[in-house]
Amino acid sequence: MASYQKQNIDGTEVYVPIGAVDTLARHLARRLDTLRGARIGILDNHKEFADIVLRGIVETLQRDYGVSDVTIWKKSYLGIPSPYPAEMAARCDAVINGVGH
Repeated sequence: MASYQKQNIDGTEVYVPIGAVDTLARHLARRLDTLRGARIGILDNHKEFADIVLRGIVETLQRDYGVSDVTIWKKSYLGIPSPYPAEMAARCDAVINGVGH
């Protein structure tokens, strides 16, 4: 459960989120044997220039690796969780989470 700690930084009171750290081991997803014919999902996280970087990745995946289908989802704001994970899992073999600068 998250809680907040009030701190004074240079005369300004700020609330710092603190909470339990998740230290459970996780297994990596199974890797695709090939990208040829794969259905790839792209999540544009709404950071500046993410759309430009992701457009280049899509072109490269299709041109050089034979990816058959690319679906792009775009978050409305970078600071929120993605509302699309179930839809992405149902429609894609792999997903790339985009980053900007």
